[in-house]
Amino acid sequence: MRKLDKIPTMSEPHDFHSDHSDFSPGFEQIRRKFWNETEIEEALLMYDLECAQAHVRMLGETEIADKQAAKSVIEALERMKNEVAEGKSYVGPEDVDIHAGMERRLQELVGDASAIVRIAKSRNDQIATDIRMWLRDALTEIFDGLIETRRLLLALGKRDIDVVMPGYTHMQPAQPILLSHWWLANEARFRRDFDRLVEFYKRLNVLPLGANVLAGTVEPIDRKMVARFLEFDDVIENSLDAVSDRDYVIEFAAVASLFGVHVSQMSADLLLWATQEFGFVKLQKRFVVRTQRLPYKRNPELLEILRSRPSLFYARLIEFISELKALPSGYSQDLQECLPGLFEMVSNLKFILDLVAALLGGLDIDAKRMRAVACSDLMNWSNAVAYLTSKGVEDERAQKVLENLSHYCKTRNKFLSDLSLSEWQQFSPVFDHDVYEHVTMEESVGAYCSFGGSSKDQVEVALNRSSEALQADLKRIPGRSKKPVASAQQL
Repeated sequence: MRKLDKIPTMSEPHDFHSDHSDFSPGFEQIRRKFWNETEIEEALLMYDLECAQAHVRMLGETEIADKQAAKSVIEALERMKNEVAEGKSYVGPEDVDIHAGMERRLQELVGDASAIVRIAKSRNDQIATDIRMWLRDALTEIFDGLIETRRLLLALGKRDIDVVMPGYTHMQPAQPILLSHWWLANEARFRRDFDRLVEFYKRLNVLPLGANVLAGTVEPIDRKMVARFLEFDDVIENSLDAVSDRDYVIEFAAVASLFGVHVSQMSADLLLWATQEFGFVKLQKRFVVRTQRLPYKRNPELLEILRSRPSLFYARLIEFISELKALPSGYSQDLQECLPGLFEMVSNLKFILDLVAALLGGLDIDAKRMRAVACSDLMNWSNAVAYLTSKGVEDERAQKVLENLSHYCKTRNKFLSDLSLSEWQQFSPVFDHDVYEHVTMEESVGAYCSFGGSSKDQVEVALNRSSEALQADLKRIPGRSKKPVASAQQL
């Protein structure tokens, strides 16, 4: 590989013009905002350094740059990483962005050799790489949070395997089910969220670095080598696509939005169940807020936060689509506008997962109250209809018989299981002693024995199957090892 005849010097202009004489004195402060907020810059500092290290290491190994000079730059970048780890920042108010701050600090440490970091690399492909590296690390915590949420739901399902509750359609009691079945329904939703996130990670973990401004570079760089150093699975082949692709931002917002829907739905059920009218669950004292003017009143405000906070994800999804639609080919500053929203969304997603884990462990279930409501409203009606049809009664006729029975029970404040055989036979002579086997609570719940049904046997099978899936998913969690990206000793 040939070496460059000339290394670019640090006196060459940055992306902004150096002559700002036509601007007001406050322009320097305004142009700092052209890039990003301080918090975002600080979050990306370490990734910017790791990215630069891997790139310089590749330049040294391919002999595009002098090996000794590359080694000194890598050592300086390692020193800067240590500074960042100690809470220091190399980005000053005079720097237009973190890349300029990195170059300025490098020049202080190694002089003109610092300009190696500019070879075959631009701010466009650098920031595109920084964001992907930051997000994939953030996903590690999100994966852990999803796994923990699912683990808790399965634990609750095993605990409540004998708790009978009313199942609802149209907000009306329909059929009795096991509370475990409800816990498993929520776990199944979060399992799909986990699957979507795994698939998303595959499309995220591809390297844009080496695309340069948009057309690639005249230097014979080895992009796949850099991908290995930074633990990317592959490179984005088309250089124009590499610098301008932000599909992953929209896709992540979509995945987060679906997760938010599932959290909000679960929270809505629990909020209803926590009312005095339902009385199915009670939040422990540490999770409720006392009303100042009504000290006896306890408000489940944390559950309300879980129900409403996911709306931020939906708003960000629309924002990202609106920001990125109709952009012309190539890099535009519009591509940076999604970063504050992306960072906020990740922060809220982690918060919601933490809150879900805390609240699931702070619920007290009133199993007696659940069973009492499950016994009411003739919820084993369908079993009685099935009994009649199994005896040869036409379905329409069987439905009519049960309508009359329902009216009879309501006017006398009885359940079907309370009726004597003579009372049953007033409505149809087909009823016999074995009808009681079909209208007890245990029989009603146990009748739904089809695959995925709510009988205890099926729920136990589903719990085992879900537990096995959870263990398998622990091995599917993608992520980076934390080994050094590029050490000077390897050159």
